[in-house]
Amino acid sequence: MREPVGPVRWATFAVIVVVAVVRGAYTLTAQVEPLTGDTGAQFHLAKLTAEGAVPLVDFQHGWNAGSWWVNSLVYRLAGGDPLWWGFLLGRFFAVTSSAVLVAAMGLRRRLHPAAMATMALAVLTIASPAQVKYVLPVVFAFLLLPGGRLDTARWAPVVRVLVPAALFWQHVELAILLTGAAGLYELVGRESAPVRERLTRCIALGAGILAGLVSEVLFYRIGYGMSLGELNRQVILGQTQQFPNHFGWPFFDVPSDGVGYLIVAVYPFLLLLMFVPVIWRLTSDPTRFLALCALLLATVPIRRPGPGHTETVSALVFAAVIFVLCDVYDRRDQVSWPTRPAMAGWQVVTAIVGFAAGAAWVGAALVLGFGAHSLVGPVILVLVVGVMMVGTRLRARLVAVSVGACLVLGAVPLASAVERVDDLSRDSRQTEAADARADLIRPEMTRCLQGGRSVFVMSNDLYMYDALDVENPTPFYLFHYDFGRNEKQLTAMMEGGEVPVVLQMAAMAEGGWVETALKRSYAPCAEVWVAKEHRRFRIWVHRSLEPFEKRAVTIRPDGTRAPGRLVTP
Repeated sequence: MREPVGPVRWATFAVIVVVAVVRGAYTLTAQVEPLTGDTGAQFHLAKLTAEGAVPLVDFQHGWNAGSWWVNSLVYRLAGGDPLWWGFLLGRFFAVTSSAVLVAAMGLRRRLHPAAMATMALAVLTIASPAQVKYVLPVVFAFLLLPGGRLDTARWAPVVRVLVPAALFWQHVELAILLTGAAGLYELVGRESAPVRERLTRCIALGAGILAGLVSEVLFYRIGYGMSLGELNRQVILGQTQQFPNHFGWPFFDVPSDGVGYLIVAVYPFLLLLMFVPVIWRLTSDPTRFLALCALLLATVPIRRPGPGHTETVSALVFAAVIFVLCDVYDRRDQVSWPTRPAMAGWQVVTAIVGFAAGAAWVGAALVLGFGAHSLVGPVILVLVVGVMMVGTRLRARLVAVSVGACLVLGAVPLASAVERVDDLSRDSRQTEAADARADLIRPEMTRCLQGGRSVFVMSNDLYMYDALDVENPTPFYLFHYDFGRNEKQLTAMMEGGEVPVVLQMAAMAEGGWVETALKRSYAPCAEVWVAKEHRRFRIWVHRSLEPFEKRAVTIRPDGTRAPGRLVTP
């Protein structure tokens, strides 16, 4: 008899629901700019659909045929308000729903309350689906998760037809990927069931995709006269040709922001870790199902690498990882480690071969699966993982294979971490940038100072005082938003000659009071044009120090200096 859910798990689930909803509301920002880009298009098309337009026919926008009716429903619920629409589409029906659903999966599996909370927290803070369509994989996994009534009841085959068919209407790509994952689970992951039963389930899944296609073709053909070729162009294969594909995983070109780095660097590690032989042998059927759904969804971020697509399909990865940890803990007694003090020569050789095989497996998955610059990459990834899953049935040397796989796999986030720290270090060397600019300006600054050291740097580049070894003759430094309150005092100092030299680091607003004071009391002594940065530095000298030489210098990209033309303001 299965363990009852119990009041603690139900209470944990209730808290997760409240926290997810509250977090969704409090992390939503106001719409302060016009709705533009993809978000604006979705809002406008939701409005048209709500007013009676028919997707694919009235506004010729495909790919997610049925989802436009869902979008129009969200628009109606929001009363046409863009803020409420954004909350419902991108927060409540995406991030919040995903967190609640993964927690509900844990509830069905009777996971520890801490594991349930961890899954939900990972979805809320890291794996944040961009909008409602990316909650569909979580809904698919929740409905078809092995072990529940939908999986064991007599009408389970009907469910396996209806779920892919409904998903096909909502998102063709996700429907094909997730149905393929469910079929792969039946063929390779679900080892205990009879072959006939597994084949029957696969046929039902395929029939679901076919039912979705046929029903959509008939709907648009009978209702609106759309041909199969036109529907294919707008919904099925044609859409894949209209969007740019950027294959190739950026293992060593990760984003500088923390969450982006975490996703891009750790995502392949977590995904493949679940298929390491020793771990895979310890996983339960529900865990294997989630892992395979996550594996097939990897096509989305591999096709368009980056945090935006990786984060939005990572909910099942984090859920599967927690399931794996719980399975490994529950079945830890099944792990048998070699205990012999000595090994025969042939055993050593087979262990080395196993180690190399594990390393080669992960290397192929990373280099060919994630790194290939075409759709062949995700196909190779699935094939490589499929071979490993079948190979785990041969129990010999699983430990050696797993050790080799884990060593190579662990190098991915570690190497990416080193690369990221190096990138951040290089990008943050502001003192070196200041010294480089000071070297460009110093010759002309020395000439214009005529032995003095008093310079007013007219921008917020305060590091130039130290880099040029000069002093600020005024009590003012920052050009903040209310710097105008200092106009009277600074103008008097400038007109009285207390500020002998001014270094202008950036262009000033036309007709501003600072520009007026400069033109009235100063003359340009030198201009330095840095061609590589497309930046101009101007050195002003008080007219009381005239006469002085006025000249311009151009710094070529190769670092050489050449005479330039002095631009009189």
